[in-house]
Amino acid sequence: MPRAKVDSIELQYEISGYGPPVVFINGMTMDLNGWLLQVEPFSRRYRILRYDCRGQGGSDKPDTDYTQEMHAEDLRGLMEKLEIQRAHIIGLSNGGMIAQHFALGFPEKTGALVLVDTSSHVDTLLHLIITSWINSAEAGGSGLRYDVALPYLFSEEFTKRNLDRMLAMKEFNMALNPVGPVVSLSKASRSHDLRDRVSEIKAPTLIIAGEEDILIPVRYSRILREKITNSTLVTIKHCGHVPPIEKPDEFNQIVMRFLKDHDHLLI
Repeated sequence: MPRAKVDSIELQYEISGYGPPVVFINGMTMDLNGWLLQVEPFSRRYRILRYDCRGQGGSDKPDTDYTQEMHAEDLRGLMEKLEIQRAHIIGLSNGGMIAQHFALGFPEKTGALVLVDTSSHVDTLLHLIITSWINSAEAGGSGLRYDVALPYLFSEEFTKRNLDRMLAMKEFNMALNPVGPVVSLSKASRSHDLRDRVSEIKAPTLIIAGEEDILIPVRYSRILREKITNSTLVTIKHCGHVPPIEKPDEFNQIVMRFLKDHDHLLI
């Protein structure tokens, strides 16, 4: 896959389709292949950019502290490198946190905004969960971190049906997420706090929440809905933290219907 030099690092990315630009921002330990179930339907109408944030997938993993503002700046640089002036921005979980920072920092580059199972800030319970991921990675490596994080990601029914496949993915996920970068990503996520600024987001915003998300419960999405004036909240039933994988058809239909209403922002 191609890589682009953005300041001092290289970011791996993939572009598919033609039309108005749409950017997908990964969850914390995903790589850009986590959006594979979106590629075919979205690329019929859009030019979609999937990429790995610093510390993820095939992008550089510098041994430094990361911040969500840094990730937003990386995306700005990548878009400029690829000559994308403005795009719809879709962010999942940690990617949704980065998307908020991007929308606030670069409103002129943001069309419509889609925030999926994410939050304006990290409250006490979520802080404890992320801390447990950091501690497990530092104590037992990426394999233990995977075991600790897995129960939070999907609904119970989906997990039952796909547990063998999830467990088989462990070795791949460990290779994708060395301890140092995943700790840096986790610490940046744990420090996320835009509760006093998220109301400044002006982009039309769709907020999506899995009804059975136990990592970032629906109450976080309701806070976003209350604070972002031009926003809509859609809850997906029988779904956990990762709707693009667990309920892809429903997720794709909801998002594309929303984006079509705002494609004029990219002209």
